[in-house]
Amino acid sequence: MGSYGRATPRPRSRPPDPAAMKRIERIGFAAGVLLLCWLLWRIGPDALLANLSEVGWGFVLILALHGFNVLFNSLAWRRVLSADHPVPLPVLAEMQMAGDAVNAVNPLGVVGGELMRVRLLSRVVPVSAATASVGLVATAQFVSQILFVLSGTPLTIHWIRDAGIRKGLWILCVLLLVLFLIVLWLALSRTAFPAIRNRLRGIAWLRRRWAAIPERWKKTESETIGVLRERPGSFLLAVAITFLDWQLGVIEALVILRLLHQPITFPQVYAIELLSVVIEGILFFVPAKIGTQEGGKVLIFLAMGLDPMKGLTLGVIRRLCGLFWAGVGLGFLGRLSRKAEA
Repeated sequence: MGSYGRATPRPRSRPPDPAAMKRIERIGFAAGVLLLCWLLWRIGPDALLANLSEVGWGFVLILALHGFNVLFNSLAWRRVLSADHPVPLPVLAEMQMAGDAVNAVNPLGVVGGELMRVRLLSRVVPVSAATASVGLVATAQFVSQILFVLSGTPLTIHWIRDAGIRKGLWILCVLLLVLFLIVLWLALSRTAFPAIRNRLRGIAWLRRRWAAIPERWKKTESETIGVLRERPGSFLLAVAITFLDWQLGVIEALVILRLLHQPITFPQVYAIELLSVVIEGILFFVPAKIGTQEGGKVLIFLAMGLDPMKGLTLGVIRRLCGLFWAGVGLGFLGRLSRKAEA
């Protein structure tokens, strides 16, 4: 009775807690380290070293193949950059490796590399263009990752022995297909972004946050939409280039397993790489893929009836390769920083 005539109070939306995400990352990192240590203890460091020694000078070939990852991602990044702000491909490659290095060595963050690329690129182009390009190439990588899983599942499902994993993979494909169609609709629709923006601005705390953002950052939205509207072919080409990068991962895994003298067919390797991408995508919040890269390979090899020791070795070789290129990236980061100070 006392509430008669009063407006019913609306529940306040609470902003996401960044500290909670940091806690999840820390827990994921700690769990990954423990998993990796347990795997090394369980399988034995001597057995691992014996397998690593089988690679020999083939490690140089593996490093060279991994270098194409930098090339493909740099090419995709260049395609989504505004035509008004051209940047030479070698410069983008240096920034790409610097960002990869931050992701590889930063134990408590999963987007540090992207922020570093924005920071480096904004020294030569407007910050709105830099932020938009990094966001667009990340979206292109995500879309191509979905296409990689969707296109590869029919080829590889036969090699997965566990019926539960096969069923789970098909369910995941359905979900990814729905997500892909949503992303495609957002990219092609001229009314979707304005409608979403108006809806989000109806949330009080988001509206206050938006008002506090400097104008140069607000231009990022128009830069992003401008590329999608005026140059959709550039975005689609970036998706195609990054899709080739996922295929390169299959070739790299095949070379490594052949060097390890693991009898294996190309569809089997495709299945291994596809399941690895799925596992690492689900556990994206684990910084530097610590433990997930190695433990995922062991789980996949067990599910496919293969030697889990070879799976662990494959994961460790990928880790060592990533650390090598991270060292190169840190060198470029230092050089770019000194150039900016000069």
